[in-house]
Parts: sequence; C-alpha cells; structure tokens
Amino acid sequence: MSVGVPEIDVKSFKARLDARAQGKDDFFVLDVRNPNEQQIALVPGTDKLIPVGELAARIDELKDQKEKEILVYCRSGGRSGMACGILGQAGFKSFKNVVGGVLAYSDLVDPTMQKY
Repeated sequence: MSVGVPEIDVKSFKARLDARAQGKDDFFVLDVRNPNEQQIALVPGTDKLIPVGELAARIDELKDQKEKEILVYCRSGGRSGMACGILGQAGFKSFKNVVGGVLAYSDLVDPTMQKY
C-alpha cells in the first residue's frame, strides 16, 4: 500500500478489464515491471510496458492517455505505487495502483498465471 496513492484491488481490476473488453469502460493499463517479467506473466488487456526505472524519462509516451484513467501494476504493488507517484508529479490526474499486482492477480483472479 502506498500512502496517498489511489488503489484498486485485483478483483475490481479484472471486472473493469472485462467491462472494457465489452466496450463499457475506457482506461489504460500500464505494466511497470521489467520486460523479462512480462514474458513470465502478463495480465490480459495490458496496453503498455514501461519499467518504473524508465517511466520518468519515457513519460511522453503516455501523453495521449492524460485524459484517461491509468491502472498501473507490477509484481506485488510496490513499483506500481512508485509509478503512480511519478504520474502524479507529471501532471496526470487519474491513476490507480493495482494492489498486490501479478501475485494477487494469480491468487485471486487467475490461478493459472505463473508466479515468480
């Protein structure tokens, strides 16, 4: 849990992904893990991978998403919380940290997703 960062739990995250797939919701999903981690486990519906260590330098890649809510995840929720802080400092207004990240997603949503 990151102090002051808006959060969403993985079950709500999955419900929103399902709604978006049906055209009933509109948001952007950002994975802030490293590329090798994404090869192990990927949440379906992820829009972009930018490792958290590169996010500040690559923030312009998200400029077209500034009006959308951005849901950010990583392996366990720590790096995504940091990424939300970077988004806030860059002037983004709507973002949420996916609490528990891929580990929680695997536990509570998709037990077939590989843990690492």
